[in-house]
Amino acid sequence: MKEKIQKIVNNVSERDFESFKKNLFLVVSEKVEIALSEMKENNFRGILEAATGSPDQDKANAELTKADAEKQALFVDPMMAKEFFLFDIEYKGHTITVKSLGTGIGKPLVSYIDGQKFEIFTDKEIATKESKQAIDRMIQKGLTDINDLRKTPERLKAEQQEREKIEKMKMMAMKQETEKKNK
Repeated sequence: MKEKIQKIVNNVSERDFESFKKNLFLVVSEKVEIALSEMKENNFRGILEAATGSPDQDKANAELTKADAEKQALFVDPMMAKEFFLFDIEYKGHTITVKSLGTGIGKPLVSYIDGQKFEIFTDKEIATKESKQAIDRMIQKGLTDINDLRKTPERLKAEQQEREKIEKMKMMAMKQETEKKNK
């Protein structure tokens, strides 16, 4: 390499700029080629180590995964897929459960009545108040299921008529069976 550099210096001193350009280009391209081959070799080693894994690297990866999981727990759940229990209240024989949907400031709250999802609220006091009012309406209407509270009066009437129809059919079947036994 020293000889090549000496040639470049001699070309400059002799004012042979064509040879200077040619020799300089050869030296620079040789240096670039060496640097690129070193980079490729280092990248290949890194890929090979990552693929095979070493005990130290496995331990480091486990620590990184644990640290990432801890960081994830601190931030808002963007999908709001996780519910976190806040509190339970017993009210007139029914259980009201309030959970936060995700974490962070401004998180919505989900209210459950007897284990069934009722409604989503922005404030725990409102969630409690509305859930208690829903239980009062359930008791007033003689309902046992929170989902019945969402149904229209027409739908409730149709379901009641369907139940009565089935009950009549059962009674008729029992009557016919007793008549057969009596014969």
